Amino acid sequence: MSEPPAEILRRLRPIPTYSDHPATTPHDVVGLGPDGSARRIAVTEAADPVVLLFLSSGCLGCRDLWEDLAQLHAGLGGAARLAVVTKSPGAEDPTAIAALAGDDAASLGIEIVMSSPAFRDYRVAGPPFLSVASADAVLTESVAWGLEQTLQTALASLHAG
Repeated sequence: MSEPPAEILRRLRPIPTYSDHPATTPHDVVGLGPDGSARRIAVTEAADPVVLLFLSSGCLGCRDLWEDLAQLHAGLGGAARLAVVTKSPGAEDPTAIAALAGDDAASLGIEIVMSSPAFRDYRVAGPPFLSVASADAVLTESVAWGLEQTLQTALASLHAG
């Protein structure tokens, strides 16, 4: 008898794109909020590191991360800011992004920026993807895989950096 699919999925782990010393240079993320306002995530001159979570409204693997934004924010415990980056309007529906982010994101200070150029700047092929950056270095780049694994990857890179 074969193993249940849920058990197989539970044991899967993401394959990091780069860890230890990624070659990506930190960039500020510039784009629009889901409401159309100009947004900027300061990275290059920021005092605190930032966890950039690259998500999409149409990505099935992103759903649990959208739903767990508040838990991810709490799990970081102030060690870094949390920001969600999606592709720009036209490639993403701002209304869908606003609905997925919900009211928790704004009340917790989780930044949501729609910026296709950020996908290029951080060499993101597709969501869900995680990049942890400080002003002088990108600390890790990895597939974002569920709440626990994403949090574990982010915290490990923050404590190592």
